[in-house]
Amino acid sequence: MNPLDPSWLHQKKCLSCGLKLFPYSAQDAEDWAVWCYYESQKRRVSPATLMKERAPRIEEVHSIRPPRIEYY
Repeated sequence: MNPLDPSWLHQKKCLSCGLKLFPYSAQDAEDWAVWCYYESQKRRVSPATLMKERAPRIEEVHSIRPPRIEYY
């Protein structure tokens, strides 16, 4: 695993967008990140673009109400 590898950086961006979309479900975030990785390569768009297509106001919502993490 090379942190400077472009595909690894692309996977990392996809996962960070997935965690922003699904802050309470790591499995859903990972599933979306896998889909995002292949879709962004196929359509030649960034993961942030796909995230904004799915949730157009995600930045505004996160600035108003950031997700609350509860520890048990």
